[in-house]
Amino acid sequence: MFALNKKALGSAKPATKVSVKKGTSPAPGSGLRSLFAPMALDFGKTAMTIGDHWARAYLVTALPPTVDAGWLSDAANLPGVTLSLHGVPEDSGNLVNDLSRKIAQLAGQLETKTSALTEQRTAQQLSDAQTLMKQLDAEHEAAFTISVVLTVTAPDAESGLRRAKVLENKLAAHSMRVRTLAFRQESGLQAAGPWGLLPKDLMGSAPYVLPVSTVAASWPFSSGGINHGHGIALGTDSSGGLVLLDRWNPPDHAGIANPNFTILAVSGGGKTYGTITMLLREFAQGAQILILDPEKREYQGVCHQVGGNWLNAGGGTTRINPFQAPVAATDRGGMSALTLHIQRVLTFLNTFMPNLSPITQALLSGAVRETYEGHGIPLDADPGDFTNEQWPDIRHLYAVCQRHAVDEPDQPEWKTLGALLQEAAIGVLSGLWAGPSTVPQSARADFVVADLMDLHDAPDHVKRAQYLNVLGYLWDLIRRDKSQRKVLVADEAWMLVDAQNPDTLRFLKQVAKLIRGYNGSLMTITQNVFDFLAPAVRQDGEPVLTNAGTTLLLRQDKRNLQSLIELFDLSEQEQDKLAGAVKGQGLLIAGNQRAWVTIKASTYEDAIIKSKE
Repeated sequence: MFALNKKALGSAKPATKVSVKKGTSPAPGSGLRSLFAPMALDFGKTAMTIGDHWARAYLVTALPPTVDAGWLSDAANLPGVTLSLHGVPEDSGNLVNDLSRKIAQLAGQLETKTSALTEQRTAQQLSDAQTLMKQLDAEHEAAFTISVVLTVTAPDAESGLRRAKVLENKLAAHSMRVRTLAFRQESGLQAAGPWGLLPKDLMGSAPYVLPVSTVAASWPFSSGGINHGHGIALGTDSSGGLVLLDRWNPPDHAGIANPNFTILAVSGGGKTYGTITMLLREFAQGAQILILDPEKREYQGVCHQVGGNWLNAGGGTTRINPFQAPVAATDRGGMSALTLHIQRVLTFLNTFMPNLSPITQALLSGAVRETYEGHGIPLDADPGDFTNEQWPDIRHLYAVCQRHAVDEPDQPEWKTLGALLQEAAIGVLSGLWAGPSTVPQSARADFVVADLMDLHDAPDHVKRAQYLNVLGYLWDLIRRDKSQRKVLVADEAWMLVDAQNPDTLRFLKQVAKLIRGYNGSLMTITQNVFDFLAPAVRQDGEPVLTNAGTTLLLRQDKRNLQSLIELFDLSEQEQDKLAGAVKGQGLLIAGNQRAWVTIKASTYEDAIIKSKE
């Protein structure tokens, strides 16, 4: 005899005369005692109380005529459901004799004129009996008499009845029927527990004789892990199997459309830990890593440990001049490099100076072109012909606006522009953009971190503008060549969300769309999912979250979870697990595959991740 127990959210492997139950390991002492000896047990007619939890036991009374592999998996993996499968081996010789008599009986019934429905059912029974006979006699398969017992548990009766209804509907969809064990709830609990016990009053209640292949196919314990056979090791799945992911060359069956990666989690969910673990492994396999670190200076220690280039772009020693056009080999659709770059400059300026009137925006656009012309840089100029010092910067735009304000006093918008630009040109923000770039137009290091933490207390429009500016610089580095794999990390990407200026988020969406063509991958990391789904920005925000080939969902709060349910078609079980996930655990969605993963860094990697120097 065997008995196998499947606890929701856990897994097990069959063992003779042993019940195996795998899930969250109980704590020593009182936790263990509470698991097997709750404070109270109360058995009612159709339900029971276990401690302070509601529960109900069911017995499967009808199985479908044919089943697919994992035919019990859907039911066993529902939240709060425990499934126990009990089997007793049958004597194959006696069973073959019984089947021979049954086949002869059914064949005789078919010769008798009956209703069409009865004939159809009899023909199906005859076909099933003949198939089983072949498996037992010709293929020498063993057979078992099985019983399937399920228990639904929940914190209270209301949620328990809801879960019970979901279970009944799920089984009905697979042509299975269950019966509540009326006045036998205690027997149901004994059968569902991890003791390998099927009480006598349940024996024979719903016996089904199945060949061992069908019994084996029912196990809901096969790993649903992700293993591409190559790539980087991300961690382990819920069965302890290795999660091996190749974002660059995934198997065709995986359904991964692009190498982009999205990580979504609340603060403290393990975003940075998981990101750095993946980046170190991509870096070890030859990828160039480019990181935009906007808030917490979380990548500085790692950057120094691997010999990378750390840039203080928050007003420190690093200046990135937003007016300097990139030297990038790229298709421009007939437009000059400078013309395309001016569009980005205008997006940057509208982000820094939000809510400009249409007439003010028009004057600003003309002033930007005039600024370049004043430096002898025509629209058809080759950016490679100019050094960092030869490009105009925000001081020169400020001067142009000031001059127009004097020359055209009847145009008050010039005075407005001058006032808005003053702090950036000659005031407290001049360290950010007032001067030539102090970074090279090409990055030599294979690990680059642009840090904006010094802007932590700056107004949102300043932080957003610099985020866009630095993201543009890193994007330009990626476009310089296609020979090396590159990973661009946009951490805390919610900072780009601006309902007044959707072009900032639109720029990120364009990067996500184009980066694959440059042998690159965009990693978008954020905690505020709902910001991307606001009506004013959803058209651009939702694709940023959902169009990545791979998504990692770590712990979520209630507000984010509500947004994610529809986006990623989360099951009730997935919702429950994400709401209670511990740090470093989450749902990995890689194309058409899903797996619950635990991210694990090696001892060496863990020391690098935790390094502060």
